[in-house]
Amino acid sequence: MTEACSAFKGGQSFKLKVTSTYKKHNELYPNKPAIITEQKHLTYGEWYESVQRTAAAFSMEAGTTRRVALFLPNDDVFLQVFAGACEAGWASIIGDMRWKKREIEARLKQTSPDFIIADKKMRKILADFPIKVVFSDDLAQWVNSKSLQKADLEENVPFYIGFTSGSTGMPKAFVRSHASWIETFTCNREDLGVNGSEHVLIPGSFVNSTFLYGAISTLFDGGTVYLLKKFNAQYLMRTIDIYPISTVYVVPTMIQAMINEGYQSDRKVTIISTGAKLLPSVKKAFRKQFPSVLIHEFYGASELSFVSLIKDDANEKYDTSVGKAFHNVEICIMKEDGKKAEVGEEGILYVISNMFFDGYIDNPGETKKVLQGDWATVYDVAKMDEDGYIYILGRKNDMILYGAYNIYPQEIEKMLKSHLGVKEAAVIGISDVYWGEKVAAFIQGDLSIQSLKNYCLKNLAAYKIPRIWRKIDSFPETAGGKVSRQELKKRFEQGFYV
Repeated sequence: MTEACSAFKGGQSFKLKVTSTYKKHNELYPNKPAIITEQKHLTYGEWYESVQRTAAAFSMEAGTTRRVALFLPNDDVFLQVFAGACEAGWASIIGDMRWKKREIEARLKQTSPDFIIADKKMRKILADFPIKVVFSDDLAQWVNSKSLQKADLEENVPFYIGFTSGSTGMPKAFVRSHASWIETFTCNREDLGVNGSEHVLIPGSFVNSTFLYGAISTLFDGGTVYLLKKFNAQYLMRTIDIYPISTVYVVPTMIQAMINEGYQSDRKVTIISTGAKLLPSVKKAFRKQFPSVLIHEFYGASELSFVSLIKDDANEKYDTSVGKAFHNVEICIMKEDGKKAEVGEEGILYVISNMFFDGYIDNPGETKKVLQGDWATVYDVAKMDEDGYIYILGRKNDMILYGAYNIYPQEIEKMLKSHLGVKEAAVIGISDVYWGEKVAAFIQGDLSIQSLKNYCLKNLAAYKIPRIWRKIDSFPETAGGKVSRQELKKRFEQGFYV
């Protein structure tokens, strides 16, 4: 990257883990609630013991990559296994229980775990996998009571592996370190005023890193985590009514669901929203039904972590922005000619902080496209106003934001093109008031849409299956002869493909 933007980067060096504070919490307040679910109430004493025993089990596994793939539902067991792996110096690959066998095989090939820990409902789909699998009904036996042999961890130890698009739009396995997440915890304290006394409701799937982050950061600071196995607006409201919930992590579809179902409350609760920009009209409607709520939105990316925050007390004139940079983040917007953009000019958003990912697994080329010296970018197009508020104008990659899920068009296109009779296929996101975007598939070929829907059901997780289908005779192309998704979307919105 050009030197047009000045750069700072703090020099941190520590060997803390995201579980390092559990011992202190156990000593100071062993009877304080750590995790509350519909079935269980775990104190910090019980939580510390269960994490240590799980870490001991990991320490006895023969590890080549020291990676474990997790396919577990949203409950305290997921957090116990994840935290135990963290404590033992293992990295967790976060899998989605809704993935089809083909998707699981592809993700595990990318990440090479030493073994899998999965829900017992997945016995059939994982029966012939060539690596060890510990199922949930055997987990108690696997977790032993031996003391963990503490090992000196190197700095910047990987602990979390997720999947994102990179600059090509195809899913990539990315790695995050303990150090990067612990630095993000300072954003909670410095920018959001978190002090460790919070009662935090996590209503979404841990497959979405936002919800896993919300739980792990709360446990690091000594707050109480409340878990829902899956999102349901009625369950969310009931939990807020029953318990002293102070903070709720959400994605915009959850807010829309509460609006649509007519819920109202005077409870003072802080909402932390991310995943997509909340429309000003949605914020206004939500505040009308929840007049005492505080809404904070943050913008970020898997590769960059936290970038900017718009707090509840921001002037309404900034409602379409994603806020200002977090306290430990510097932002620079660069034009196509490599010069720094002036106020109001659009360009590619670059970031510098101590919260970046480590890179994509076995993909240095794609990693270098993101990490450029001290700076990093995911090629979002943005502009900044005179007050430092940032506005995201578009995404360079073609990722679709469907509710809480990131969907990559190329993955679906590749699968569609493997079906006999498909000459060409293109997938785009179509704006939707509730979901943010819906997946739309455009097909050229001699076959029925129903046959493609059936094919998708066998090969894709349900949320990836297109909701909109169109058969067309030809595709608009770029100057380079490739399908133009932008033009395809424009034509659809103009009613060309009825």
